[in-house]
Amino acid sequence: MVTSLYPVWTLWLRVAVARELCKSIDIYDQDIHIRSLRTLWYPSSVRFPQCFPQGSECSSILAITEGPQLSIWDFRMHNNGGCVQRVSGPTGGILYSVCTSPSGLIAVGGTDRAVTIYDPRRWSALSRWVGCSKYEITGLSFSSVDQSFIYVQGVDYEITCGRWRESERAFSFRGDSNWLGFSKCANTDVVAGWCESGSIFVADVRQDLSVIGV
Repeated sequence: MVTSLYPVWTLWLRVAVARELCKSIDIYDQDIHIRSLRTLWYPSSVRFPQCFPQGSECSSILAITEGPQLSIWDFRMHNNGGCVQRVSGPTGGILYSVCTSPSGLIAVGGTDRAVTIYDPRRWSALSRWVGCSKYEITGLSFSSVDQSFIYVQGVDYEITCGRWRESERAFSFRGDSNWLGFSKCANTDVVAGWCESGSIFVADVRQDLSVIGV
């Protein structure tokens, strides 16, 4: 029984489904169940990263935010249940979102209202953008136009875009009520969000971001 279904990230025909109360992730290839992963904490966000440094797709690797940790799983492995890396997040905080860049960087955010960028070669934090959101962070996405920019969604009605390395806000846009979720199109900076009012807002920021990035 699916007790909670968080945003599902697909890679070709491979799907990861987070079951919060069960503390598990089910992996499917089309309609075939491949494997179940057992997390230590309640999973909140999943993402198939792109391989570093080639930028190729990693269909067997999964990044998961669970409680205060970022965990990396390889479901070809059987040691430790398939978990190959754990990175602790903020003390006493909870991580709600994870995203990856084509170059392989991994970003996480949550209750501490900060975005942390990790380098998977060393699993060390490259940057930490503190206070980039007024409220808890529930959505993240690297820009496809310029990977030095990242989109940040909080639990309010604002989405912020800024340079994560410089901790500098570039611009923001708002809905008419609190966001329930947002998503960015693959390989382009067209962003859409769904609000509590039932309205859907779509923003095409490709041209503006190109100008800001110059």
